[in-house]
Amino acid sequence: MRLITWNCCRGPYAKKVPLLDPFAPDIAVIQECARPKNAPSNCLWFGDNPNQGIAVQAVEPYSLHPLPTLAASPKYFVPVSVIGPVKFTLLAVWAMGGKPYPYVEAVVKAVEIYRDLLLGSPAVVIGDFNSNAIWDAHHTADLSHSGLVRLLDKLGLISAYHAKHNEEHGCESKPTFFFQWQQDRPFHIDYCFIPQAWASKITRVDVGSYEKWCQHSDHRPVFVEVCRYSFCRLRRFTWS
Repeated sequence: MRLITWNCCRGPYAKKVPLLDPFAPDIAVIQECARPKNAPSNCLWFGDNPNQGIAVQAVEPYSLHPLPTLAASPKYFVPVSVIGPVKFTLLAVWAMGGKPYPYVEAVVKAVEIYRDLLLGSPAVVIGDFNSNAIWDAHHTADLSHSGLVRLLDKLGLISAYHAKHNEEHGCESKPTFFFQWQQDRPFHIDYCFIPQAWASKITRVDVGSYEKWCQHSDHRPVFVEVCRYSFCRLRRFTWS
């Protein structure tokens, strides 16, 4: 199974989403994507501004089914049921600034609100978190990035990037975002948290390069491949 998240920095769906095709993702989460003019049946789009929302897209044999959003949740935390060879709950994330819960604080609140949902089945929390442990001092301990990592750990979830690359939060070698498009201002703020039971099945975690993606967005896609068998690329695998 292949998962990808990318903040495309606005733009039409038909132009931005096909850029991810070389990754052949089964499930893609795209932030700041415009509403598709003719939404395909395998795509869900959420947002108030038609020029800037969050899209979740799947390819067969996977299908997406929106779950009820809870009124108390901050905006742009979208729960989706993923049905296919691997069945799980996906929480698509686009953390934004602003009160009452800016950036990572909103992620923490959303995870707390959807705690029971995330515990009810295998779950993936994926998207643009706009957070990193280097900014922990700007938040109270429980509402910081490290606090979020601890919370997700209690729910049985780990960052696929950190598990695969054996790096600590705050010490990432591969940035996912370049502030104001500047190559000398890199940060790692996009994540894919997966069940701890999947950690041994991670076969690949990639982050797009600055050179290849700088003309498309200030963010880089984060790609995660999880499988048990060598022929999983044919999508003929099962889980046990």
